[in-house]
Amino acid sequence: MAFNLILGLTHNALWTVYSLPSSRSFLRRFPFRPKGYRPAFATRAFLFVLLTTAATALELLDFPPWLFIIDAHALWHLSTVPITKFWYDFLVEDALDEGWKLQKG
Repeated sequence: MAFNLILGLTHNALWTVYSLPSSRSFLRRFPFRPKGYRPAFATRAFLFVLLTTAATALELLDFPPWLFIIDAHALWHLSTVPITKFWYDFLVEDALDEGWKLQKG
């Protein structure tokens, strides 16, 4: 559990760095574009970090079931459905971004 938590926090930290504005980032996101290049959707990665952190809190901060039906684990499973769709859409948009294409000339 501790290893998974450390791995998840590292993952979230890296995506947070990715989503920082170009002027504050020490990371070169797109190798074939100027360092200042930043697609408009880059901030969505930070929103993903916030959503996954909130979902993880449901898993870590367990509480007894409400009405013997809904507990933290069930809500965690429910919350991962829209997060997965959100993340998939972000990855497709990122993969199709012009920043990944080699500049000619």
